[in-house]
Amino acid sequence: MKKICILTQSHLCRNPRVVKEANALHRAGYPVKILTTFSDMQQLREDKSLIEAGIELKGVSNIIPGHTSKLRNLFTRLRRRIAVELTARLGWEDPEALGYGFRKNLKAARKEQAGLYACHQEMATAIGYKLLKEGHRVAFDLEDWYSHDLLPEANKYRPLQLLEKYEKYALTHASLVYTTSESMAGRLARFAGTSAPGVLYNAFPLKEREWLDNKRLDKKDPDKVSVHWYSQTAGPGRGLEFLIRALDNVYTPVELHLRGNCRPDYEKQLHGLFPHEKGHELFIHPLVPHKELLSRIAEHDIGLALEEYAPDSRDLTITNKILQYILAGLAVVASDTSGQKEVARKAPESVFIFNRATPEELSTILNQLIEDKSMLAKAKEKSLTYAENIFCWEEQEKKLVKWVQGVMRDTR
Repeated sequence: MKKICILTQSHLCRNPRVVKEANALHRAGYPVKILTTFSDMQQLREDKSLIEAGIELKGVSNIIPGHTSKLRNLFTRLRRRIAVELTARLGWEDPEALGYGFRKNLKAARKEQAGLYACHQEMATAIGYKLLKEGHRVAFDLEDWYSHDLLPEANKYRPLQLLEKYEKYALTHASLVYTTSESMAGRLARFAGTSAPGVLYNAFPLKEREWLDNKRLDKKDPDKVSVHWYSQTAGPGRGLEFLIRALDNVYTPVELHLRGNCRPDYEKQLHGLFPHEKGHELFIHPLVPHKELLSRIAEHDIGLALEEYAPDSRDLTITNKILQYILAGLAVVASDTSGQKEVARKAPESVFIFNRATPEELSTILNQLIEDKSMLAKAKEKSLTYAENIFCWEEQEKKLVKWVQGVMRDTR
């Protein structure tokens, strides 16, 4: 079989979608090689533990201190910095601004002579555009709508016109394009004036429930309802202040558990806003490895998905978070973004939607779930049913393999 080369730009433990796709295609019999950027030794060790034996993993850009010369490391970082500043200050758009070592990664990809290139994230989208122009078979996993993925203050540092050009070309010329939700697929189709890409949910394997350790490391009081939220970063702009305002009107004391990198000053700010006087308790936890995350989520009762309406990509996508709550067997309380309403339509007895502009709606739903133990228990039970039948990777994997087999059929 011809090789599949997956192109991305971050550690796999921070991008589980790449891990799931690589493992699925490897199990389907395809030789798989991943080209990415290495920036952290601990994350690299975790990356290697997540992919199946036989999958090749290469850091084309390796900026881990001590793994390359200081001069090469400085050059790699400086080249990207210059491209970012040229984009922001002069409007001179350069794909080098999208990640570390664009040209180096493009050269490495060409050398692979793969039967199919699968492109993830912004820099790989630019590389995939070049490979398409050269006649290669290329698939694009549009995990986000990259040209509409950040707020205006951050977008000035990104080559947005180039990204739009690459996305439109991918949507109209690629061998295969897929994305994270029906909402996103419809909007991308209108954006490019083409048919809708496929939909591959950010679900996780049911098999990961075998990793559950049944320990209670987060939750303190077994008699209190425990509410959980997580992200890479616990900081401003994540809806946490909104959540705390809503808790002020939640009558029964709960435990609120937040997980993510949190600066000490922001943690102090959250505690200052938090309604401790109502009997609620706030706990902030560090990130854990992916193989432990489901166990920690499963300790709790309610999972919060507080996504915002802007930018467009955030409104349209379905995040890992909401689907991991379902797999863990939690009731889910989610803001009414387009993507999350899509999940609620498919899992109506487990996912409860509130208006992101109205803390009172969030308070009302939390009060209902906390005070009605049978309602909460049923929602948690139904989550597992939805995970088994809809939102599990085993179901999504079948679609992915079928799509790829169709593309690769004449490349033997």
